[in-house]
Amino acid sequence: MTPTGRNTLVVGASSSIGPPVVDAFVQRGDHVLTTVRSGAAPESAPGRPIELDLLDPASLDAAASACRERVGQLDVVVFLAGILPGSSLSAYSDEQITGVLTVNVGAQAALLRRLLPLLRPGAQVVMTASVSGERGSYDPVYAASKAAVIGLVKSLASWLAPDVRVNAVSPGLIEGSTMYRDMLPERRAAHRDRTPTGRLVTPEEIAGVVVGICEPAWAGLNGQIIGVNGGAHV
Repeated sequence: MTPTGRNTLVVGASSSIGPPVVDAFVQRGDHVLTTVRSGAAPESAPGRPIELDLLDPASLDAAASACRERVGQLDVVVFLAGILPGSSLSAYSDEQITGVLTVNVGAQAALLRRLLPLLRPGAQVVMTASVSGERGSYDPVYAASKAAVIGLVKSLASWLAPDVRVNAVSPGLIEGSTMYRDMLPERRAAHRDRTPTGRLVTPEEIAGVVVGICEPAWAGLNGQIIGVNGGAHV
């Protein structure tokens, strides 16, 4: 493997930050595989995206098999998929609770388990946590799912080392994201006002962090949760 010849898998390429993350890895020179929900492939996704239903174990099997058939081994795996209902606990149904916890952490752990045999020595896994998983949120189920991601990262960083490094990015509210677009203007302003930098982070900035921590200069980074929130939570 040359420094620019990595096989990189982006799970959730159709998410709000998926396209800039994919573009950044492509620009770096990686061979990029992507997974998307059925019919949700972004125009910028390279090649033929792998359709993935995180709620279907058979789909997890198929996605892992597709990665094996297309590239054999993986050097970087990035998990971006997630759902955020933005609901109070009383507004959740039992089915919705199960769905959020499954998509945001359970199925991602299950997919990673299937991908472990494909990870080349020196491989890296980057997951997506959230400031909500560190300080709590109006949506307690979403926050719990992201807190679980943090626990998963810290556990795997020990158990998969030294062959695999595992880290996570933990964004605050992202400008232009689905959550941002669904939010009332006054709530957007409140998030911005309590951010010391006076601005929200952008998808491109998140992509820069994701790609950046996969570079050789960050070889000592393992088990870390990288907060990208302008100082709103420190």
